[in-house]
Amino acid sequence: MQEPQATDAPTTQQTPNNAAEDGRHHVAAGSYSESSIKVLEGLEAVRKRPGMYIGDTTQRGLHHLVYEIVDNSIDEHMAGRCSRIEIGIGNDGSVSISDNGSGIPVGPYNHPNPQLNGKPTVEIVMTVLHAGGKFDKDSYKVSGGLHGVGASVVNALSEYLEVEVAREGTLHAMSFERGIVTEKLHAIGEKTPSGTKVTFKPDPEIFPDTGFRYETLAGRLRELTYLNPGLEIRIFDERIGQDETFLYPDGIATFVVALNEGKQPVHEPVLIRTSDEEQGLQCELAFQYNDTYNETTLTFTNNISTIEGGTHLSGFKTALTRTFNAYSKAKGFLKGDLVPSGDDLREGLCAVLSVKVPEPQFEGQTKTKLGNTEVESFVNSTLGQALASWCEEHPTEAKRICTKAVNAAQAREAARKARELTRRKGALDSGGLPGKLYDCTSKNVDESEIYLVEGDSAGGSAKGGRDHRTQAILPLKGKILNVERARLDKILGFEEIRTIIQALNCGIGTDDFDIAKLRYGRIIIMTDADVDGSHIRTLLLTFFFRQMPELIRQNRVFIAQPPLYQISKGKKSDYVIDDHALRRVLSQLAVDNAELVIFSDDRASTTNISEQPLADIIRLLQQAGEYISVLERRGITLEDIAAQRASDPEGKGRLPHIHVRVSGTHPSGITGDLFFWNEQQEDDFRNQNSLVIVSDSETGENTAPATVARKELHEVRELERVLERLAEHDLTLDDYLHKPVQTLTGAQGPTRFEVHTHKKDDTTITPVVNLRELLPTVLDAGKVGLEIKRFKGLGEMDAEQLWETTMDPSNRVLLRVTWDAASEAEKLFSVLMGEEVEPRRAYIEEHALDVKNLDV
Repeated sequence: MQEPQATDAPTTQQTPNNAAEDGRHHVAAGSYSESSIKVLEGLEAVRKRPGMYIGDTTQRGLHHLVYEIVDNSIDEHMAGRCSRIEIGIGNDGSVSISDNGSGIPVGPYNHPNPQLNGKPTVEIVMTVLHAGGKFDKDSYKVSGGLHGVGASVVNALSEYLEVEVAREGTLHAMSFERGIVTEKLHAIGEKTPSGTKVTFKPDPEIFPDTGFRYETLAGRLRELTYLNPGLEIRIFDERIGQDETFLYPDGIATFVVALNEGKQPVHEPVLIRTSDEEQGLQCELAFQYNDTYNETTLTFTNNISTIEGGTHLSGFKTALTRTFNAYSKAKGFLKGDLVPSGDDLREGLCAVLSVKVPEPQFEGQTKTKLGNTEVESFVNSTLGQALASWCEEHPTEAKRICTKAVNAAQAREAARKARELTRRKGALDSGGLPGKLYDCTSKNVDESEIYLVEGDSAGGSAKGGRDHRTQAILPLKGKILNVERARLDKILGFEEIRTIIQALNCGIGTDDFDIAKLRYGRIIIMTDADVDGSHIRTLLLTFFFRQMPELIRQNRVFIAQPPLYQISKGKKSDYVIDDHALRRVLSQLAVDNAELVIFSDDRASTTNISEQPLADIIRLLQQAGEYISVLERRGITLEDIAAQRASDPEGKGRLPHIHVRVSGTHPSGITGDLFFWNEQQEDDFRNQNSLVIVSDSETGENTAPATVARKELHEVRELERVLERLAEHDLTLDDYLHKPVQTLTGAQGPTRFEVHTHKKDDTTITPVVNLRELLPTVLDAGKVGLEIKRFKGLGEMDAEQLWETTMDPSNRVLLRVTWDAASEAEKLFSVLMGEEVEPRRAYIEEHALDVKNLDV
């Protein structure tokens, strides 16, 4: 993954001596003169420098577009005018955000500037920077949008944007392309209640990757629902058929419980609310301690996630430390002279802190850190009083927390002694380097990088193939410690972890970590593409997430993507990264030398398909195969659902979209698989047959209870879209399912399809019974003359191969490890790496059908 490069600044050059003739000065190419000064008007500045407004043009910036529009709907909710928001991802890659708020004003805008005066207000909001309703406190007491640039920036960075506004019973619409009005505001009908719907598609000229990630958006929307009790948010993705609705009446108290999934809580969740009416400040805190050694504190200001904290977090930390230490001292919980520090008191803490501020001061448009000084004193004083009262009212729970902090202080002291002992042995000496490290010669942090490599064999290849100037190699032996449930003293006792700490030089944990001392600008995890390699990669990510999170926040951690296959033909070799890429390469090779011959029913005529049309068919068959595989993992065959076409209630021969499986004995006598085309049909059938889960006591018989499992077959909807595209080539589902015909002698009869593979002056003809067999036949044709080698590990590559495929910056592919939703990351690490088995089993069962590559 190559990072965006900054545009060079203008340079000044000397004018050549002959540039002034006849008293006239000619401006040389690249010179700096009056004509070099540019004035960017309207939204042109946004398109020229998008990073100033959305942070960057990576996936983080892409998703920030959605958040900008959603935040406007959230502000409507905080103003008491919106109770429901819907976010939909379309098949074309667009996103729509709709709410039932008051709707953006559509009347003419009154302004002394004649270029603005009289235009529809919605047009001003969507096309003019710093135009919005958040600059006074009449319309919005508190809001997340402050600068009036969110909607206009999204418009500027979109290939197209459409806005629909329902106000006073009338539905209005307006359209834009890259910020320019293409369809003026006009009424398109009647609609109640009021609301706004914005649909946009990110501009591929701005964003290298315009594919929205459902999990990323769902994580942020779930957070917003927790932060706004009573608000309902629905997200659906037409690409994958995913659909979820979030509604949490108990707000951030439920949020804390969700964050603690997979951990053992010490007490029930605590919810505290404080306010200062004079300053218009509000604070809401929910916390619950667990038996782990990690702290999870998420902070929000006006629903904006402040991942870098700020004054509200500082006030909370001060209040927590002061209050619990005072309580411990008063109750005699302290032991000797050892007083728990703030870190000790936050060990095992899971907290969500949300403040509402009338005029918040953020750092930049992306709003990651709060700077209001008055918020710190407000949070400190009000939460301190509330926490003190809670301790007095809940002495048992307060004692557990204080005792846990005292134990943490003792462990911290033990860890300090362990660090000192380790340093005396030289293992953490900032001036030294681990013996197994192959360092680079460059001392420039920005250009240097370190590879954490699985095994000595791969480390040797990496050492031989690297760029000695900028690339360091650190081989790791075996699997490191799972730090999810380990204190620092135990972590420092693990040799491979000490080696990593010593190599990076930036320390560990909240006490010692200093990113300014980091030796390498990129930390690249390079492991084998198998189960063990994935496990090692996950353990390393857990270590960085828990002990060096700032590395992830600052985009310093990457995952190498070594190839899985080497394809050789003669003396030429190419590498492909995975099975999907291999199929793509093989299908392209086959298309270059093959054609598909389709016979008519009477075999009197043929249709020959080759080149791009054949490539399109192969691509569609690959997509169909993926959807059919999902069906088969559900225990349903394509033949099963194809047989239901005759039962389509509309008589159109459609495939069913809902599957109900009845296992066991049901009083109605119904058992086995049932299929339906819509929810109404399903509901009618279930009501008529009382198709519900029953138990022995309800039937009065000694029979096993029946279970009724229901699944919406979203993959069928996608399969139907593929079939529609295949129909453009006169290919049908029956062609996919066609059975072989045998002659009287038992030999295979004539087939409808043939694949003709051309090699120099020779043509190989391969009969193909149906479309199901066509794909593997074509892929086999692509393998002719090829040698395909599957790499089982990095150690199988020599130095030159590893450099060419995985380490050469001009060729390699790196995955950047990002941290967009802290709550989702916290939950994922706790579930997958914690000790609780049930949450992990539930996660695996939930995502089992999403597995693409299973290495067993």
